[in-house]
Amino acid sequence: MDRAELENKLAELKKKQAVIEKTWQKAGNRPLLQFFVEIIPKVLNCERLSIFIHDPVDANLWVQCGTGVKERQIEVPQKGSVVGRAIDTGEAVFESEMQRQMGPHDTVALKTGYVTYNTLCVPVRGVTTDKITGAIQAVNKKAASEFKPEDLEILQKLAFNIQMHLENMFLRQEMAKISTQMSKQIFLLQKKLNEA
Repeated sequence: MDRAELENKLAELKKKQAVIEKTWQKAGNRPLLQFFVEIIPKVLNCERLSIFIHDPVDANLWVQCGTGVKERQIEVPQKGSVVGRAIDTGEAVFESEMQRQMGPHDTVALKTGYVTYNTLCVPVRGVTTDKITGAIQAVNKKAASEFKPEDLEILQKLAFNIQMHLENMFLRQEMAKISTQMSKQIFLLQKKLNEA
């Protein structure tokens, strides 16, 4: 490749990277998700709700928004976590007496000071793909009771209604990774141009 071709390729990559970054920054569904995080605990009579995004590359799950936490304040591994189990199986997970079990929730408790006693977690599937893009987790049913099938029905309806928003965030993650890869390519091309 001669210098002119490299410069054209570099300009093209920079243009694509700018579009990806602009799209990534513009796409925001946080206010709607935050609304659900505020309302659903009242409907379910539980203490907290968290909406997790699935990162299939790193096999990690992180909170997009949740009661009392900031974005990405909580990250849990896919393996061994309740949220991970919901994502792996594609099924709802009911769990009780979690304070007596060891797991990633203990690390979260140390980090946030919040102890999980019981939980209900449902996966969220993408609209355009059948991939699971995230999960919704309700925590600590009040009045010393456990989550019931009626609670599951409400969370499944929520999962259905926010699926395109989570898929959008899932895709934003992928765009961010592509942008990072493009930055590396641009750097290498600039280096080649400087050497030429």
